Amino acid sequence: MSKKSKRAIYALLLAGAGILPCWEALADVSSSRVAAVSAARQRDDFARLFDSAKGLNEALKRVSKQNKVDNDAVIRAGELKMDAAKAALAEGRLADARVLLDDAYLGSKLAIIELMQQHLGTSALAPRGEPAGPDERNGYVARMESTKTLRDALVRVAGEKSDETARAEVGVIDRLLRQADGLVAEQQVRRGRAVLDHAYLRAKVQLERLRGGETLVRALQFDTPQDEYRYELDRNESYRMLVPLLVPPGGPNESGMKAHLLRAGKLREDADSMAGHGNVEAAIRIIEESSGEYQEAIRTAGVLLPG
Repeated sequence: MSKKSKRAIYALLLAGAGILPCWEALADVSSSRVAAVSAARQRDDFARLFDSAKGLNEALKRVSKQNKVDNDAVIRAGELKMDAAKAALAEGRLADARVLLDDAYLGSKLAIIELMQQHLGTSALAPRGEPAGPDERNGYVARMESTKTLRDALVRVAGEKSDETARAEVGVIDRLLRQADGLVAEQQVRRGRAVLDHAYLRAKVQLERLRGGETLVRALQFDTPQDEYRYELDRNESYRMLVPLLVPPGGPNESGMKAHLLRAGKLREDADSMAGHGNVEAAIRIIEESSGEYQEAIRTAGVLLPG
């Protein structure tokens, strides 16, 4: 994303959060500092989420054209959702903005996974060619239980408040849960987890909307550092999948590309190790570096890729 675009998003976020310069705010310095910190965090999270959604959508456009696969509907839907996310942000609907961005990202990611399966086989979807392990399956089960708990709470609160929007959202969530379980039944655990995480987010956002108050502002933030690490891990995996789809074997820059890939893999291992020892914040920084190396590998091979 260009600096100009980021500045525009930041301005929208500040306006949407109601953080505008005024004499009353200046009278309470402590309150202003708290608001500024919150706005800065939301600003960074939204910009990062937007970059990820846009980058993946552009990558999908390129690999679809390169592999002669018609994903125009998915690509256009992603573009519309990103535009709608910016509009929601401008209106102060932070939760809607987050859901729209996540939806756009998910659509592109699932389409890229489908391409990966068609051209390289299912085994290529796992890091280092390994199948999804018991930790991932256990994580899926735990997230499913959490999502169902949120879903049941949403049904209850929607009934109490007679909220038709929330009731309709329950139907969407139920469809996503069935889709996630279907994918896992087909041994596509990571793909199922991506769908499940989106269902979780939608349930969480609707509950926060119905409860109102300051909780809604947290919709752009991750629940825990572990959730943020999972997001960055997913983003890292997306770029890893793009490499064989975008870059055919051989080429004059292959040695330079391989150097970036080796660094990306090593950084990924370091991040996993840090996260496993509880140093999640450091792991987030390292996994971001790994994603950057995958992007550089693609660019070194002569493929222009945003993000």
